Amino acid sequence: MSNSFTEFPIVMLSMSRWDGDFSSASWSLAQTFSEDQVVYYVDYPFTIIDVIREWSTPTVKKRRQSLIRGRSKCHHIPGQHKNLKFITPAPMLPINWLPPDSMLYRWLSRFNNLILFRAIKKALKNDGHAACILFNSFNPLYGYYKPKNLDIRLFIYQSRDNINALEYYLKKHGSQLEIEAIRAADISYATSKQLQKDLTDRSGKQVEFLPNAADIPLFETARTETLPSPDDISHVKGPIIGYTGNICQRLDYDLIKYVISAHPDKSYVFVGPKNFYQHTDIDLDSIPNLYFTGAKNIKALPAYLRRFDVLLLPFKCNELTSRIYPLKINEYLASGKPVISTNFSRDIQSFEEVVYIALDKEAFSKAVQNALDEDREDMRIHRHQVSTENSWKKRVEMIRKQCKSLLSK
Repeated sequence: MSNSFTEFPIVMLSMSRWDGDFSSASWSLAQTFSEDQVVYYVDYPFTIIDVIREWSTPTVKKRRQSLIRGRSKCHHIPGQHKNLKFITPAPMLPINWLPPDSMLYRWLSRFNNLILFRAIKKALKNDGHAACILFNSFNPLYGYYKPKNLDIRLFIYQSRDNINALEYYLKKHGSQLEIEAIRAADISYATSKQLQKDLTDRSGKQVEFLPNAADIPLFETARTETLPSPDDISHVKGPIIGYTGNICQRLDYDLIKYVISAHPDKSYVFVGPKNFYQHTDIDLDSIPNLYFTGAKNIKALPAYLRRFDVLLLPFKCNELTSRIYPLKINEYLASGKPVISTNFSRDIQSFEEVVYIALDKEAFSKAVQNALDEDREDMRIHRHQVSTENSWKKRVEMIRKQCKSLLSK
């Protein structure tokens, strides 16, 4: 049997769509893998209800032929490597409302997965591929087992979050299905050390540590190139304290309000989708020196980072964040800008040499001024150098090296 990882196409499952509102580890891995081998990125499946509800949205409009007519053939993604394609499976039955571990849920889940794997098999067959590598990058609701109708030479599962600390919709069924995926996989990964330990203990099977990374060549342009200021923040006065990413339940809004109140002479810009309304009673929209830009394509982020003077990771310290290795830490460091973070996980502590890690809100607030006063070119260079050890290319090399022996069995 061949032991060449790149010989086989990768079929990647995820909960993130390739044209979603913000970057994801699965999409970044897919792009990097596609430099040397064929990758089929499978859309997170729409249910029948999703299609009806989102019928007029751009996301559904571009997929209507696949969703309505069942034409699940793969398509090349505009602007991406020729090896990178996406598959939109037919709509699934909405079954998440069923009780956990019920026989009906199990049966219908297998039925939905049959639809999914049938679309994958069709795409592989049309392109002349007999076998594949199945890479489930944190989608526990689908593809949590090896189907009999596909020749899967290697099944990889990757976890990126503590499901039990996420929204009920996912953990209701996903918590148990993730453990089943780990037990069925040939190799499993977790993106944080605490998550690695938790999943190893729960599954009874060794889970490997594979931290998140960044597109270093893209984000280092914030330091090396003269990028024009984005129009929506061209009027914002400096110094600018910035954040990029999902503005959601992970953030400590009491801390954010405290820091802004302590430094009224500074501007604060948050780049990302606003999903904070159900997670705080603070009226963030009324704060005059706090600006929200909305979601931006990942390629637009370096221009924002170049305008920022200090970058924030104001995460809460709880069960969810203690198992997170945030994508943005290496994106931030690649820009060379000073970074301030709460002490939310073991993984962030490993960056204490190049990141201001604050133990409370007073220390966090003080670090804002220290970061501005102490920043030097040699520090920017060092931060960037640290980030280069955490590129997606290095993560892909690690995966291929670890999986080579598994393919030869």
